[in-house]
Amino acid sequence: MKISARTQVLFLLLVLFDLYGLLRADLIADTCQKTFYPGICVSTLRSNPRSAGADVAGLAHIVFDTALPKANSTLNLVNELYAKALKAKEKSFFEYLSNCLNQYEEAVSSLNGCTEYLGSDNFGTVLRATQAVSYVLICEKEFIELRPIGGRASPITAQNNAVEQLVSIALGIVKSLGCNQPICSFS
Repeated sequence: MKISARTQVLFLLLVLFDLYGLLRADLIADTCQKTFYPGICVSTLRSNPRSAGADVAGLAHIVFDTALPKANSTLNLVNELYAKALKAKEKSFFEYLSNCLNQYEEAVSSLNGCTEYLGSDNFGTVLRATQAVSYVLICEKEFIELRPIGGRASPITAQNNAVEQLVSIALGIVKSLGCNQPICSFS
């Protein structure tokens, strides 16, 4: 049985397409292995169709684009909790929420600048992402310190963790691109 040239070309294209898909999958897996949360990294990137054709900088951009709405959502939640605590006259609680509100405003501001410099100034991106993680961690730390003195547990731990993990993943990806500054060599 003789196979037509058209069938041979079609078969070759299918094999190349399959190979390309495997190489893209390896890029995501290899890139995510360089982050603190490889499992979350892989699931975040595989769930976004833009990652199929992205290079490593593009993968970082996708993770930043995933983190920013979560940070904005958490900022809005903190704002709502703050207003409720203020209305209920829960002084110590709204003081901590006030600090978290300030921290999240700074975190969102830092995240907004991350993708602007990605690829051209990785040092600037690393610096802004590091700042964003610090602000989120400070917010959570406020509640950890409040708890021993009769305070409440953080009502936003899950959101803080999600934002911190996503920004840390993006940070790890950007650091893997390099930036010729000492901050980029630290994990």
